[in-house]
Amino acid sequence: MTFDQMRYFVTAAQLQNLSKAAEALHISQPSLSRSIARLEEELGTPLFCRQGRRVVLNEPGSRLLSSAQTMLRELDGVLTQLHTYAGGADARLSVGLCGPDEPVSACLAAFSAAHPQVTLDLDCSIEGREPLDINQYDLLLCPAAGDYQRFRGIPLREERYLLAVPARHPLAERSGILPRDLAGRRFVFLRRGQMGIADPYDLCAGLNLGLRTVCLTDDREQHRQLVASGIGLGFVPEGCAGPYRADPALRLLPIRGEKFCRRLMLCFKREKRLSAAGHTLRAFVLDYFQLNGADGQSGTV
Repeated sequence: MTFDQMRYFVTAAQLQNLSKAAEALHISQPSLSRSIARLEEELGTPLFCRQGRRVVLNEPGSRLLSSAQTMLRELDGVLTQLHTYAGGADARLSVGLCGPDEPVSACLAAFSAAHPQVTLDLDCSIEGREPLDINQYDLLLCPAAGDYQRFRGIPLREERYLLAVPARHPLAERSGILPRDLAGRRFVFLRRGQMGIADPYDLCAGLNLGLRTVCLTDDREQHRQLVASGIGLGFVPEGCAGPYRADPALRLLPIRGEKFCRRLMLCFKREKRLSAAGHTLRAFVLDYFQLNGADGQSGTV
């Protein structure tokens, strides 16, 4: 079993078409077919069900896919680090975000325009991952609360939570919502790790609002779709509100309560772990947001 076989297998599984996969891999379709056939022979089991021109993973293939993707991600990460240590001109930086944050996305877009040789590897789903390995990110945007407080970071901003409601919901015509208006209503919440629920669930529990959790998801986009479907209401931080505002099936309402907000912070790797490109990103971000990181340590984790 080789890494090339793993790449070929993953690409074929994602595209579900050998011709398209071969084109994406810049190899001939017969070469791709032979590679997958050899992999299946080595493993002693078929990995795909052939449905006309489509190839769909069977149960053994589905089990292999997740491990293959993890293996390739780790390999790519190691190769990138080795390339950086060897003095290569290109670099790859890992960025973890607690959702698709619009201000930080604008900052990263400006950085990418100024440094086109640097590839940014974004992970926008850290809210659903515990325990979080801080050392895998060159830059991390996270709440300054809960389990994230163990990280050392630089305060970025405070943002309000908005209430997302279906456009046809009775609350949709209101100009704002009081906390007491939420009592007893059905909600879709983001999951935080295996057991926890993302804020402001704990806040509502503290106010004894008696919210009903009807659905949990660890994906922000799925959260938006579920709220739009009418299954329940949802809380949305301002920085993540863009896709919700653009959805005609949703309305976003301000919540008239000072407690319905969260503080965000930026964290960076320790100085000794940052690559040259990482130092460049750190300096750019601090300057972009006009943050004080002059001591060289306040932004490290």
